[in-house]
Amino acid sequence: MDQNVEAENSGRVINLQECSTCHDTLAPPIYLCVNKHNICRRCKEGLSTCGICNDKILDERNTLAERLAEKLPYPCVNENVGCRQKLPLQELAIHEAVCPHRLYCCVPHQPRCRWRGRKFQILEHMKDEHKELVWIKSYNSLVYENFDIHTDHQCMHLLSCFKEIFWCHSKRDSKQGKLYEVLQYIGRREKAANYEYEFEFYSKGSNRTAVFKNTVQCENDDVEDIYSSGDCLVLDLKLLQHFITADKKLYYNLKLMKIPAHSCNISYSE
Repeated sequence: MDQNVEAENSGRVINLQECSTCHDTLAPPIYLCVNKHNICRRCKEGLSTCGICNDKILDERNTLAERLAEKLPYPCVNENVGCRQKLPLQELAIHEAVCPHRLYCCVPHQPRCRWRGRKFQILEHMKDEHKELVWIKSYNSLVYENFDIHTDHQCMHLLSCFKEIFWCHSKRDSKQGKLYEVLQYIGRREKAANYEYEFEFYSKGSNRTAVFKNTVQCENDDVEDIYSSGDCLVLDLKLLQHFITADKKLYYNLKLMKIPAHSCNISYSE
């Protein structure tokens, strides 16, 4: 069967698979009213009568409709804002949790900031509300203020360049004696591998440097898992002592490059 015809037929069946009361697409469990109209779980829990016939909603399930629902490809909840994915129900929830068209929250300021918006709105929100956390260049000369290897610290920034946006995560763990840094691409996983980041720590007044380069990670990977795996910048705090100034400043450069090839290395020189 032609794929376009098959997709059209699936769409027609899905349109029939809707709740008689709220008209949302049905997913198991699917309940019935006295007159055999289909009712979704949300309406079953919130109402006692059917929206079509006004008769009682039963505990009886429509098992045939449930089996059908499990086999059909359903559109993503973000279809109206550009997502074209159609997946079986058991895969759809996984996709929707990481869909690049989904609603995003303000990650660096949870739970204080309650903003929610689409990917294309993140930069505008960050510049309007948290501009101190935004870097808008592919090459940034930066400084950690009050860098103390005996205290813990975590922070996030938003980096915008190449018409894309990235989360920059930093974690200082005094117990482990490590500094972790990682960049995550905000968007589709396959595009993250098109970018590399490079950290260069340097000592004022000497030729001592420590350089680390790695491929950008995907935003959907748990950052703590990345830290644990070591697939990011991991530096001993004892090593960084040689770079910290008397007034507890740590100078470094952060560079983002659009390079498809994978690369991962670290070097240290004096």
